[in-house]
Amino acid sequence: MKVVLVYRKPRAEAYSIEELFHSIASELRNQIEIIEYEVGSRINIVRDVMQLRQLDADVYHVTGDVNYLINLLPRMKTILTVHDIGHFLFGLKGLKRWIYKWVWLVFPIRRASAVTAVSQETSQNIVDYLRIPQAHIKVIENCYSPIFAPVPKVFSEECPAILQVGTKSYKNIPRLIDSLIGINCLLVLIGKLDESVRNKLAKCGVTYENFVGITHEEIYNQYIKCDFVSFVSEGEGFGVPIIEAQAVGRPVITSNIPPMCDVAGKGACLVDPLDTSQIRKGIKRIISDAEYRMNLIEEGTQNVIRYSPKTISSQYLETYKSVASR
Repeated sequence: MKVVLVYRKPRAEAYSIEELFHSIASELRNQIEIIEYEVGSRINIVRDVMQLRQLDADVYHVTGDVNYLINLLPRMKTILTVHDIGHFLFGLKGLKRWIYKWVWLVFPIRRASAVTAVSQETSQNIVDYLRIPQAHIKVIENCYSPIFAPVPKVFSEECPAILQVGTKSYKNIPRLIDSLIGINCLLVLIGKLDESVRNKLAKCGVTYENFVGITHEEIYNQYIKCDFVSFVSEGEGFGVPIIEAQAVGRPVITSNIPPMCDVAGKGACLVDPLDTSQIRKGIKRIISDAEYRMNLIEEGTQNVIRYSPKTISSQYLETYKSVASR
């Protein structure tokens, strides 16, 4: 069986989808033939479609963010993975929103031979907002990269390093900053910071470091160096930093709403992302309560087993076989 994994055009700070499927491809290569294909810019769409069709694959898996390609590939051979529909729900208005809904979401989802969603929350959003039947969607969650191995660290109660991966508006950075006022710590932010966030960091007196455009390996090193991970987003399609933190062996504080609370299991301090006082209370407990920290790490270590590359790749293999047999 030949499976082509179709990736979006590479761009800085947008590689989580690719890292996910690189891990899956690595697991599956000893069982099936895997080809990884990166598309170019949209002006080269005809060239990309012709090259993809010439590969004559048994399955074409559009892995995310270039959903429209489903409309141009052999219908019965296609799988589409949807990571979230947040851009449709919160990022667009008017005609652009209407075009995005139908061209990027509804038409490709309806046309694909199989559709996977990375969380039950994403699946339910597709059903609720796009009117796609639940039976057409299979939930296959994300895995962590195999480079995320556990590395023990002595916790620094005097000045803990708190890692925050992602800085987009829904990542809830302003409330996180407010929750850290007066707490001696180092906030490590990965992602671009706008002027308002920089001003807030200065006003609140929060010591921070900021990294932009770093590699996947460099991000892993930040997990190793940190004392715990904060991920109190207002909304997510999944929440990969939660399982990355658990895989490395770091405590994590995250939101008590789906899908974050579902992904974290018992291995995280769960707080209301809209309540700064709850976030602050959770952070202070992680810093001051060693027994609580160890319990979070132990529960996280058990929880993250279900997100191993081997476990998740086996679920994709089952879907590939199902599509190829039709």
